[in-house]
Amino acid sequence: MNEVVDERRASQPASRIRDALFLYVVLLPVAAVVTFYLLVTDRFTASNASDLARASYGWPFDWVQQDLSRYEPIGFPTTIDFSWQRAWHDPIVTRYDWFAFTANTLIVGVVVAGIVGIVIAAVRRSRKARQQ
Repeated sequence: MNEVVDERRASQPASRIRDALFLYVVLLPVAAVVTFYLLVTDRFTASNASDLARASYGWPFDWVQQDLSRYEPIGFPTTIDFSWQRAWHDPIVTRYDWFAFTANTLIVGVVVAGIVGIVIAAVRRSRKARQQ
């Protein structure tokens, strides 16, 4: 009985779109965590001293900008890992672009929902093949 209902449901395009959107919305918090992870693992490469004043981090769009001009690297180009604070007594000037963060989360959400959707479809096909 459930198989018949599942087959009918899968054949209805509106139902498939609704299910995909539901999956996307449910996984948006996971996408936000992945976006945060991409920020924490990001690196900035400065080719000269003036680039340090606008170190930008985030992926796919930069959503955090820091002023690292107080640091004097030995040479250029230099690569600097993202860090919120390097010294509590002398904090780094940091600006956030929440619109870019939201855009990143929505883009990453498409990828996360796509991967989860493919895994769900593969599991369903595998179960259906075992039952036959």
